Amino acid sequence: MTIWTKQSPSTRLPDAAIDPAGWSGPVAMPGLTARLRRFVKRNAFSVTVLLPTALAALYLFGIAAPQFESEARFIVRGRSGGGGGGGAMAEMAQSAGFKPASEEAMGVRDYLQSHDAVAALRQRLPLVDIFRRPEADPIARLWWEAPTAERLLDYFRRMTSAEYDTTSGITALRVRSFRPEDSQIIARHLLTLSEELVNMLNRRLQEDGLRVARDEVTRAEGRLTAAQLAVGTFRERARAVDPTRSAGYSLETIGKLEGALAQARAELAEAQRFARADNPRLLQLRNRAEGLIGQIAEERRRLGDSTDGVSQQVGEYERLGVEQELARAQLASATASLERARGDALRQQIFLLRVVEPNMAEYARYPKAILSVLYVFACLSVAYGLAWLLIAGMREHAS
Repeated sequence: MTIWTKQSPSTRLPDAAIDPAGWSGPVAMPGLTARLRRFVKRNAFSVTVLLPTALAALYLFGIAAPQFESEARFIVRGRSGGGGGGGAMAEMAQSAGFKPASEEAMGVRDYLQSHDAVAALRQRLPLVDIFRRPEADPIARLWWEAPTAERLLDYFRRMTSAEYDTTSGITALRVRSFRPEDSQIIARHLLTLSEELVNMLNRRLQEDGLRVARDEVTRAEGRLTAAQLAVGTFRERARAVDPTRSAGYSLETIGKLEGALAQARAELAEAQRFARADNPRLLQLRNRAEGLIGQIAEERRRLGDSTDGVSQQVGEYERLGVEQELARAQLASATASLERARGDALRQQIFLLRVVEPNMAEYARYPKAILSVLYVFACLSVAYGLAWLLIAGMREHAS
């Protein structure tokens, strides 16, 4: 604290320390400061430990609003196929055909403390109004009427908790608010959001596991369809249902014609021995033999034509047939793979099983005034002791 003193002309300070009105500069009052320092020094423990503890007790016992907690417990399990954590609940779940899913359970736990959970909860409940109830005290309540997403998330994490027990596989969800029904309804909606998250994970697992198999089936179906269309187009162009049969018929025809030609030649040779050269029968036999030779040549030309012959048609048809059989085999293999993928997807499914439903609190468990006051007193006492030892050591070292 400082005062201004009127100076006589003979006792005035230099001009730099005197204002135009004739008042001198600030003069400290060493007496008050010294007394304050002596008081703090003599009552250091009371000022640094007892006074903050008293203020904390005043708030906790006189001002702080009661907070009601609702608790729920659940487990996240997958279908049986391996062992996991111990505990009676885990053994019951495994005997029922389920296995622990710790990664998914920790994922659900983290989701309950995330921006997505708060945003989804805010769409279903007046979350800001719940945390700003009239009975809430000014310190514990949500301070902002229109908080940002980050501020609301920070406050939400203060009022809710999700703890995963690695031994039993159970996740404990706890929600605090200023009304018991508010805590219960928030916990119920959080459980519903957790179940929706698990269902979404199941859909993603199924889609990821089946997507490759379905794509393979689609490719096999497309290949088989293309092969069948190619066979149909070939039949329309060649005007033959089965060129292999046509080739067989052609070979059979050639064989019959060659047999008839051999018989005609034999008859001609026999007739030439006994008949004259101008005999009409010889002319008939010669014409018959020449006609058979031309017909055989025509059949062989049609059978062995390099552009549109029966042999070419048979080769192309066999190639299309092989492609069609390979496409059928690929489709059968892809269909079997799809069925196996579906079975694997069913075995990979996870489930959220509710163990304890959210309860309706009958009395306020928070704030824990007595324990909080004791914690404040103990922490400040330890800090005071450490500071005293540090200062004493510094003084001893300086001396």
